[in-house]
Amino acid sequence: METAWIQVFVLTLTQCIAPAGKLVCQEETVEYHFTNEEDCASALVMMVDLAARADNVLVDRQRSDCKPAATESVVFADANDAQSSLANSEDFVLIDSDSPPPDFMRAAHDERLASLKSCDETNGVAPCKIGQIILEAPVDAGDAQVWRREK
Repeated sequence: METAWIQVFVLTLTQCIAPAGKLVCQEETVEYHFTNEEDCASALVMMVDLAARADNVLVDRQRSDCKPAATESVVFADANDAQSSLANSEDFVLIDSDSPPPDFMRAAHDERLASLKSCDETNGVAPCKIGQIILEAPVDAGDAQVWRREK
């Protein structure tokens, strides 16, 4: 385990928050650190959007941004070194750098889509597909279940 300088992106949010029922607001500036620029930019957009919806918060957009920076941090030679050093920590999680697992809903949709003919080929008889959209046959009303809440 060593220390090294790593690149981070610093989100700075400057806002003025008024307590309920007051006309004067208190300015505050907060900073959050991100390991990549996309996450920083996305968080900034979300925070500014949330603040815009509040009646008592004003964001200074000129002083709110994401900028690259460097910070000194503990670094590990490899995943095994990190695992052995941090394994005693209650909330330690080794983040897998591989791509996330595929979305099973997307995979099921793609599989079903591949098995269908186009609606042009079936003369509009469902089930069929138009581009990436699956058209299903209408459900027979006799087969539908109706749920009622007893009062």
